[in-house]
Amino acid sequence: MPFVQGQLRSEPLSFAIETECAHCGQPLRLEIDSQLRVQVVEEGADPLVFVPLVDFDKLKDPSIIDAF
Repeated sequence: MPFVQGQLRSEPLSFAIETECAHCGQPLRLEIDSQLRVQVVEEGADPLVFVPLVDFDKLKDPSIIDAF
């Protein structure tokens, strides 16, 4: 969890996700920072981006991906 690591170290972190639109196949690059600000690099692209709300105290799965 990069955001947790950044908070523990008091360092801002950011990362980029390179993916593609599931509908049309257009490449997408998303940049996300420690404050969960999302920037879409491709002009004209407007993907739906969300952060799932997960109760980690009750999560029994090995990751949030497995929980969905």
